[in-house]
Amino acid sequence: MNNRKKILKYTLLIGVLFLFPLSLLLFFGVLTRHEFNTMPYLGPHKINPEQPEDTIYHRLPDFKLLNQEGEVYTLDSLQGKVWLAAFYATNAPYIKKVTARLLWPNFRYRHEDDILLVCFTLDADHDTPEVLKTYTEQMVKYHDYPGKWQFLTGDQPQIDQITERGFLLENPDSTAYMYLVDTNGHLRARYNANLEDHIKDAIEDIALLKKELDREEYELEKRTNTDSD
Repeated sequence: MNNRKKILKYTLLIGVLFLFPLSLLLFFGVLTRHEFNTMPYLGPHKINPEQPEDTIYHRLPDFKLLNQEGEVYTLDSLQGKVWLAAFYATNAPYIKKVTARLLWPNFRYRHEDDILLVCFTLDADHDTPEVLKTYTEQMVKYHDYPGKWQFLTGDQPQIDQITERGFLLENPDSTAYMYLVDTNGHLRARYNANLEDHIKDAIEDIALLKKELDREEYELEKRTNTDSD
C-alpha cells in the first residue's frame, strides 16, 4: 500500500514538473502576442501632433529618372518593394570592388521579387541607359534574374538633389554609403559600403525588415477580415 502511494506521489510530481513548463510555453507561445524587434527609422521624426501619419518619418522625395532599359522610373515604381540603394558611376576606378560588394546581397535575395537593388549613377553623362544596360547584363549572368538590379540615370542635378536631400548625404559625390529603404520610401538603415561587416548587416536587416512588413500586412489583413465579419 505504501509503495502504491509512493508511486502515485512520484507520478503526480513528475506530471507537475512536466506540465508546468509546457503550460508556460503554451501561454507565451499561443495565448500572448509576440513582440519582435523592429527596424528604426532614419531622418527627422514627427514633431507636430497634427502632422499626417504618412509624414511622421522622413520619406524620399519623388523622382523621375531612366533605368538601364530606358524606361521611366519613379519612386512609385518601388512601391511595395524593399530595396537597397547605392551610389556610384560605372567608370569609377573602384568599380570592381563596389560591384563585388553589391553582388552579395543581390544574389542572396535573388528569388525574392519584392527585394531589389537600386543604384543611382554619379556620372549621368557617362552612364547612359545603354552603358548601364551593358553593365547590369554582366551582373545578371551571375544569377539570371534580370529585374533585380536597377540602375538609374537622367538629369544629374536631380540625382544630386535626391542624394543630398533624399538620402541626407552632405556630400552628393559620396559613394561610401548604402541605404535600406522600406516599401513606402522611408529610410531604415545606413551602411558603409566599404566594410564587409556592414554588408553582412545589410543582408540580415533586409530579412528583419521583410519580416516586420509581412507581420504588419498580416495584422492589417486580420483586422480587415474581422471588421467585415
